[in-house]
Amino acid sequence: MMSLPHISPRNGLPAATGQIWAVVRAEIVMQWRRWGLWLAFGCASGLLAMLTVQVAIYLKHLPPDSLYVREHFTSGELNNVMLYGSTAYGVMIFGLIAALLVVDRLARDQHLGMAELQRTTPQADAGYMLGKFLGNYAAVCVPTLLSYVLCALVALLLGWPAVLLPMFLLAFVLVFVPASLAAVSLTLLLVSFLPVRVVQVSFSLLWFYLCIGIGWHGLAETIFNTSGIYVYPVFFPVRLPSILGSTTPSPQMAMLNIIALVLTAIVALFLAYASLALHRYRSEVA
Repeated sequence: MMSLPHISPRNGLPAATGQIWAVVRAEIVMQWRRWGLWLAFGCASGLLAMLTVQVAIYLKHLPPDSLYVREHFTSGELNNVMLYGSTAYGVMIFGLIAALLVVDRLARDQHLGMAELQRTTPQADAGYMLGKFLGNYAAVCVPTLLSYVLCALVALLLGWPAVLLPMFLLAFVLVFVPASLAAVSLTLLLVSFLPVRVVQVSFSLLWFYLCIGIGWHGLAETIFNTSGIYVYPVFFPVRLPSILGSTTPSPQMAMLNIIALVLTAIVALFLAYASLALHRYRSEVA
């Protein structure tokens, strides 16, 4: 009689990777099944596309007394003005949407009893939190990327050069990605110990402050700024007065801004894991 092979669960890195991937895939599917996600990103994309059309048409038909005509802006500088005029509000709008769409993911698991079920599996809290983060980030990042590409294509249809497409993609990577990483991680951290409604209101106010709070001499003027005020002047320079006043952004400051936001995301994600692990420990002890 032929014996059946002995089957044992995988352990180590392959098992951890599989568990994380399972959470990532589940989060992406669940997010993309929400009609509210596509409605929110559709409205935001439409707004950004209208801004792109407005800026593209104006810069293509500049009046004689325009600043850009008087200062003899080059075609390259006008491309940078076009890029900034189209994407200036992209981080503020899409970053906030991403955070608000992620804010209920941990609370939903608690409400449906998934947290208790997860405790009965060999999945670690670190893998669970990392999968939550990666899955939700991918789910909100892809629609934003499509919106950036849509705006670039709109500009191309209005007669702008094809070089704008890689410029839009570069702005997406250098400005939106670091800012949204910090936004999603901070949201998961806050919601790990605060009620969802409190996080929705408080994070929205914080996000608007970080994006448009220039002149208040606070976090918005530090390297933790999320709107790209240190990145745009370096990678897409134009001869316009700086909103930072006498401060001239440098490549070092731009890179420091990007690194600071990425490190903020990493630290916030680690603290969110620690909060989840502490909550689980207290539940088991009680």
